[in-house]
Amino acid sequence: MSSEEAEKKRSEEVVYQKIEEALLAMPEVSHFTADGFQYLMQGISQAFGFKAHRGLWIRNLKDGRVKVAISIALHKGCQVQETARYIQMVVKNVFSSLRREDIESIDVTIAEMVE
Repeated sequence: MSSEEAEKKRSEEVVYQKIEEALLAMPEVSHFTADGFQYLMQGISQAFGFKAHRGLWIRNLKDGRVKVAISIALHKGCQVQETARYIQMVVKNVFSSLRREDIESIDVTIAEMVE
């Protein structure tokens, strides 16, 4: 692995960490879930050596943009649509502060509602 590739991998880990920290700091968010795309991620990470992050996937597209997929559990009683929009805004802000790529989409899956 070249030093440039190693730096990019470290940069990606920081992005994952910062997004996870920001979302888990929201009172509406309970936890990331394995529902949604986790089995797909496990297969990809085993095949290509990527580290899987529970409930969070940043996919680099060929055109230089990225797609972000999030699978989370929210606390019952929160406003689901407003919370999902706020999650998208938080992810966009965190990502944009750390990386230069444009974001094609931020897909939020609310996998469950918990007490």
